[in-house]
Amino acid sequence: MEKGNAEKVVEKLNSKRRQFTGKWKVSITIMTILLSLFQLYTAAFGTFAPLIQRSIHLSFILTLVFLLFPATKKSPKNRVTFFDFTLLILATGTTLYLVWRYPQYISTGGLSNPLDTYVGIVNILMVIEAARRAIGKALPIIAFIFIVYIFMGPMIPGPLKHSGFSLDRIVQHLYLTSEGIYGQILGVSATYIFLFILFGAFLSVTGMSKLFNDVSMAIAGHTKGGPAKVAVISSAFMGTISGSTSANVVTTGTFTIPLMKKIGFKPHFAGGVEAAASAGGQIMPPIMGAAAFIMADSLGIPFVHILGYALIPAILYFSGILVILHLRSSKIGLKGLDKNELPRLKDVLKEQGHLLFPIVGLVYLLIEGYDALYAGVWGIVLAVIFSSFRKSTRINLKKLVEALQSGALNAIPVAAACAVIGIVIGVSSLSGAILAMGAAVLNLSGGYLVTTLILTMILAILIGMELPTTANYILTSAIAAPAIVSLGIEPIYAHMFVFYYGILSTVTPPVAIGAFAAAGIAGSDPNKTGFSALKLAIVGFIIPYMFIYSPNLLWSPDSTLLELLPSLVTALIGVLCVGSVMEKYLLIRMTIPEQVIMGISALCLIKSGLVTDIVGITLFALVVVNQFRLIKSKKRTNIDQEIIV
Repeated sequence: MEKGNAEKVVEKLNSKRRQFTGKWKVSITIMTILLSLFQLYTAAFGTFAPLIQRSIHLSFILTLVFLLFPATKKSPKNRVTFFDFTLLILATGTTLYLVWRYPQYISTGGLSNPLDTYVGIVNILMVIEAARRAIGKALPIIAFIFIVYIFMGPMIPGPLKHSGFSLDRIVQHLYLTSEGIYGQILGVSATYIFLFILFGAFLSVTGMSKLFNDVSMAIAGHTKGGPAKVAVISSAFMGTISGSTSANVVTTGTFTIPLMKKIGFKPHFAGGVEAAASAGGQIMPPIMGAAAFIMADSLGIPFVHILGYALIPAILYFSGILVILHLRSSKIGLKGLDKNELPRLKDVLKEQGHLLFPIVGLVYLLIEGYDALYAGVWGIVLAVIFSSFRKSTRINLKKLVEALQSGALNAIPVAAACAVIGIVIGVSSLSGAILAMGAAVLNLSGGYLVTTLILTMILAILIGMELPTTANYILTSAIAAPAIVSLGIEPIYAHMFVFYYGILSTVTPPVAIGAFAAAGIAGSDPNKTGFSALKLAIVGFIIPYMFIYSPNLLWSPDSTLLELLPSLVTALIGVLCVGSVMEKYLLIRMTIPEQVIMGISALCLIKSGLVTDIVGITLFALVVVNQFRLIKSKKRTNIDQEIIV
């Protein structure tokens, strides 16, 4: 049953793409391989001007979109229509025109001609249509609204009004410069994002997901509620090779969800565990999601510093889920799996541990200060080398083709989103709309930090209901992050705040794509699964406020582990307090007064400071001591045999 559900989920996630056979399949394979090889070449040697590289990158992406993604649900899934061919030629032609035109455009000092305008208009339309096919309607609609705005701006009253621009000026800005479609966002897609997606694809074909599952089973399978903890740990590991919540769910959930159901968890709760854990993959170093690379590039921060900033919040996030799972398992008396059924960690590492060396090598190069592109290329080289240590993991010709093709296909939605976001960013930079929207957020919040943060959180979650997390981060950081920064918060903290809620939107009902994918595998109600995931991920909704009010929770290059340790310890105690309130259980069932005290303790520990930490830890200790006393006197039971919800 579960296998069937898993296959349906995978089929649904890939249902947008055409599935070709014969010559068409071969042609698509060749094209995806060429794209991956082009990206590897430019990452290793970087011989193209940025605008030309981005144009070639987008040319490949648009071509693949119009070949693989039908125009409508009723369009044929086994062949390319004449209409698709027409759009393909227009899309490819307009991107390659820029490659041909760029040297002349630069030599004339940026002077455009009428043909540039006509070609640019077609290119803009093709980018919007490609994004609609690859990622859905929401982002293209936003881009269209911004285009209407740039023309209607002189007639709009209020702060969003602008003086107006000619058609030539608008198209030139969006098409011929690095301020629009071919700007910084697409540049990150054409370099870091694609390369690390490709790195993940190479790790995947070596059997890395099996290694993660086996290690997780060996570590946590025998503990209380073991399979649920396995889901959390394996999903955290999968964050090293996947930047997608849904991909994480499908990869690890097909294995962990049936195990959770087997030991007694309800289907919707099992699905919720997997969804909440998988969402954390995008905040888990060392690779994280695509938005992390854009953040590093936008802020001018080395990517390794982003990894440092993300590490402790990621630890707190996964600790929060594990705490809730452990308390729930203790409360209802669930046990783990028999050790005889589980792999031994020593044997797993002996057989498959060599697959970890590419990740270790990647992290080492980043820590040593090497460029992320350089580190990524060597990560792929190391993956090929170390995979050859065992016949079962060796990357042969078939796996090499699979990795190159998978990397290219997985990059299509991200690249399409980055291209259409370029239109939004281009219009905003030309008209000054971003500054006006930031001012509007400040006005609406009254200039208070806490209300600005709450509004930003709501904005990110609402936008995330329709947009991929990368697009969500870019838009929300452009609109709201400047408002947070203007209130005295460091840019990196503001961007991390936005980044978190964009990711958490994937498990926030009523539209929670990660939870819906998990529900498909679990055979459960999507809404129930979503609310279970939301409850499990509750610490994730608190963490951004913690690092805004306690910035030392983000491991900056200037701080040491010793300096971070006190804040980390108090934060972990706070996570335990939150989990106990959610489950109404600590060592034994908690009374309402105990829950209130633990809630106050958690609030005190959110804001780091000597006084608040002392108060929070004291309140926590009072509850623990009282529960120990009750256990000793046997006045309250420690097992609650109730229905698992």
